[in-house]
Amino acid sequence: MSCNQITYDDVQVGMDLPPLEIGPWTVAHIVRWCAAQENWERQHIDLKYATMHEGLPDVVANGNWRKHVLARAFKDWAGRGGWLWKLFMRYTGMHFPGDRFDVWGTVTGKREFDGLGFVEIQGGMRNQEERETTPTTAVVVLPLRGAGEVPYPFVPPAGLAWPSPFQKGITCEVPRYVTDAVRAHIGREREEIESWDEVCRSELRRFSQAVPDPDPIYWDEEFARQTRFRGIMAPPLFPVDAFRTPPYLPDRLTEKLKEDPDFWGGPPGDARFASDSREPLPLRTPISSTLNGGQEFEILQLARLGEKLRVSSRLTDIYEKPSKAFGRIVIMESMSTYRNSGGEIILQMLGRGIRR
Repeated sequence: MSCNQITYDDVQVGMDLPPLEIGPWTVAHIVRWCAAQENWERQHIDLKYATMHEGLPDVVANGNWRKHVLARAFKDWAGRGGWLWKLFMRYTGMHFPGDRFDVWGTVTGKREFDGLGFVEIQGGMRNQEERETTPTTAVVVLPLRGAGEVPYPFVPPAGLAWPSPFQKGITCEVPRYVTDAVRAHIGREREEIESWDEVCRSELRRFSQAVPDPDPIYWDEEFARQTRFRGIMAPPLFPVDAFRTPPYLPDRLTEKLKEDPDFWGGPPGDARFASDSREPLPLRTPISSTLNGGQEFEILQLARLGEKLRVSSRLTDIYEKPSKAFGRIVIMESMSTYRNSGGEIILQMLGRGIRR
């Protein structure tokens, strides 16, 4: 274990993590991330669309990008011998060109379990006006002083549970949209999808530059061989953005824009995700757009260079909540499970979509 490795014994409740400051962010940075993720949502790249159609003051920086920055901050603090195990996050505010992203964290809890040290961190991301936009809780696993590294792949000890800090809260007693027919979708699974591309050097380079996360584990073969991973690895949350539309499928962006010049660009990633006909709430309902209400991650392994990844997902819950801005909103929760080429689970994500 490196002499610079932080241990569980070094940590005290109330300790602040070193801050991470990124920015000011520009349109060029936004476009670079959109290209790395293959995200053509027009509110990020088309000023006229963002201002005239969406009513925004400018193009908006990608919310989903923030998860990688937060993961960078916490895994760097944990060190090579530690492990970023869980990340709970919500999106409560927007960032625009010219903004700064300030990542912060404070240790709020410690727990020794099965020979490992579990550290809870309350943190998030603020802009230059110190407005919180991404409240986050992380759980980092640290070695005890005098012990070895946290085992990899990471296997959570049996009997250890870490509940989400973001609970369901108050729901509407008499739902308007979540009918029995809609709730019948709970538990249904989408067909498992294999990534079209292998994890490759080009994608890892573009990701590490666009986050930015200059960790040499993503690109320096000689360095990576000296680590416990024994080779080049992907960022912790890379699998979420690793699925691309196969070239044999139609060009969804071009076709949709022919049908509707105001088409918003479609969700990023593999078009096969958008082709499932079992959508619980048909788009013809009065509820319109879908927002990202937050994500919860459990990280068990990193994706390795050359692997093809697989993902399956199922709807775990759907419910209505009162909203001051919209009267009521519908929350759809789904669990996505990411596997490596050997079929091992490397990452799980609980996503919350907000339908307005």
